Amino acid sequence: MRLSRLSVPVVIGLALSAPAHAQGGGFPVYSLSKTCQLECRPGREAPASYRGCLSDERAARRRLHRQWATFPAPDRRDCRQESEIGGTPSYVALLTCLQLADGTLPTEPPPLPPLH
Repeated sequence: MRLSRLSVPVVIGLALSAPAHAQGGGFPVYSLSKTCQLECRPGREAPASYRGCLSDERAARRRLHRQWATFPAPDRRDCRQESEIGGTPSYVALLTCLQLADGTLPTEPPPLPPLH
């Protein structure tokens, strides 16, 4: 089967626009502005909430970028898919999932000190 000239740009465009999880095991690229746009809903303190969201997402992205290769590939794949459920993926959600998977994020609060 021979591809026409018009189909090559279409194939390239589809490959470039494919979701991060479909492109292999590389580091995901998410839109921080899309992730945080819910913070700009009417009735909320949009600027402060939005800036806080962006700050949290940037910090999670930096940490993930440094540690990405240290997480097992199956955990990266599963957590990536989970963080993309619902449309807008989040680095904070992805990092939390990976930390829960490898046991570095406590699932229970620390015990309270005894009362005297």
